[in-house]
Amino acid sequence: MSRMGQFVYECQVIAEDNYNESREVVVAEVERAFVKDKMMIPMAMQAALDHWEEIQRDMMSY
Repeated sequence: MSRMGQFVYECQVIAEDNYNESREVVVAEVERAFVKDKMMIPMAMQAALDHWEEIQRDMMSY
């Protein structure tokens, strides 16, 4: 898997593992997961929150 693919996958896993948590928990988990590569945090935050919000919308539709 490419580095970008791995990055996206990691962000999706964070969102999926925390689908039933608040937005603040997702933010904290992204910050924890990318603490060693702080330059990636803004992009990771956006990717994880986008996926988390998609999950929230999907759950509301059921």
